[in-house]
Amino acid sequence: MIISYETVTSIFYHFLTRKGEQKMKENVKFEAWLGRTAYQLMPDRFYKIDASLEAIEGRRIKEWDDRDPDWQPNEKGEYVNDYYYGGNLKGVEAKLKYLKDLGFDMIYMTPIEESFSYHHYDVGDQERVDPWLGDWGDFENLCKAAHNLDMLIMVDLVFNQTGIHSKYYESDEYRDWYKYDSQGNHICWYNFKDMPECNTLNKSYQDAMTSIVEKYLENGADGIRLDLAEIFPREFLLALQRVKKKYPNALFVGEMWNFAISEDNSKRETSKVLDGELDSVMNYPIADAILRWVRYGNYEHFKYNFKRVYNTYPQSVQNVLLNNIGTHDTPTTMTMLIGERMNQDPFSGKIWDIEAPWRHGNNYFDTYGFRKYESDNDQLLPREYEIGKKLTKLALAIMYNLPGISCVFQGTEIAETGYKDPFCRKPYNWKNNETDMKEFVTDLGMYRKENKDVLATGKIKLIRVDNDLLIFERYTDDKKRIIFIANRTEKGKYVDHIFERRTEETKEPWVGPYGYLILRSEA
Repeated sequence: MIISYETVTSIFYHFLTRKGEQKMKENVKFEAWLGRTAYQLMPDRFYKIDASLEAIEGRRIKEWDDRDPDWQPNEKGEYVNDYYYGGNLKGVEAKLKYLKDLGFDMIYMTPIEESFSYHHYDVGDQERVDPWLGDWGDFENLCKAAHNLDMLIMVDLVFNQTGIHSKYYESDEYRDWYKYDSQGNHICWYNFKDMPECNTLNKSYQDAMTSIVEKYLENGADGIRLDLAEIFPREFLLALQRVKKKYPNALFVGEMWNFAISEDNSKRETSKVLDGELDSVMNYPIADAILRWVRYGNYEHFKYNFKRVYNTYPQSVQNVLLNNIGTHDTPTTMTMLIGERMNQDPFSGKIWDIEAPWRHGNNYFDTYGFRKYESDNDQLLPREYEIGKKLTKLALAIMYNLPGISCVFQGTEIAETGYKDPFCRKPYNWKNNETDMKEFVTDLGMYRKENKDVLATGKIKLIRVDNDLLIFERYTDDKKRIIFIANRTEKGKYVDHIFERRTEETKEPWVGPYGYLILRSEA
């Protein structure tokens, strides 16, 4: 099969050789997850339905069309996240068909527990769904509706910290669930005073949080994404894994910004995918490699990250890696690929580590200055927007051809722009008339389904990467092959020496500007 993306407007299909697709091998680890394409959403910011909200002290509601984030400090000089838009679980359920039609067969949701903030990472009550999002019945209905469409649901659980307004923090009963310094003061995550850290080595806490995981699975969740899993001790992660006795197919994905296996494989705290602590991780190193190559042509960085991930992660882990090119914690993909001030130097952090100009000595960070810059530069110029779309399409195509689960953050399919939180977390713009990007994402989803026999479990080999071109191969033991060729430049490129045996059809294929070419062959 040749799938040629030459004009950045459409995808063309041409069959070279095609045999009947073989069924996936039975008893493959996490078989239900293989070849999935995920959509990440924030329930409060996605869609609302039947939303008659009862007032809750400390919260305020904004009109959906008021998409400008409340980024300035309050009268006390504090930066709070107390404004909501009213999106809810019923809204997510109502839009499942819309997402399915875009090619997505998995939903990854940010936390839904009761909390003070709209993002719900400052947990207030682990056992209660936030009332503005719905209740356990709504969650169960969402999962059932998703399953009826052959879609899986993954939820984000937060165990590293709670909020200061949580029922745990405010009760002496849970005092031992928290961390303290030598003076008896609460240790807070990244010194955020509203997020005290939990003692994940405490046996009582481990048992309670294991029960929370089980509660979500009982109510229909298929998988769990563990926030800040990279800093969890082995004992805590293994305690959570106990629920696998009852739910063996549940997939546990850990948030991990760096590599899940250390350079010499001696540091247990970074070898989480080898020791049974996690089933998979968020593939941020490859996200950074894709973005930096597409934007800057940084091929040495790409080669290094590619080697570290695909030469060290077990194949079973590669098959369920949660890939991304943008999440709720980064600027939007469009902005990272064309916006200003992205971090070009891989030795000073990821491409989205853009805060350096506002970071000063003595742990001082100019939050106001940073957010004002984000606000002033939230929208791209028309020419930037058009180039940004082309680069985003190319980055998506690369990600969709990699081992693992492709995950797209909400708004990417309508070419959303914006820097970091809160500007990447605007409510979904349902009035946006962007169709080109939607059609592109839909076509990519179709391509993944039609080539699941290779993309779901096929191995990967890097053939070539330089400043202009990226070529890699996906292949199976029964000699099915897909070769992916990407051109990040504004000029068309001819490419030769793709196959060992060249034919007239594979001789010097042409790849369009900001385009890609996919070649499929079978024995």
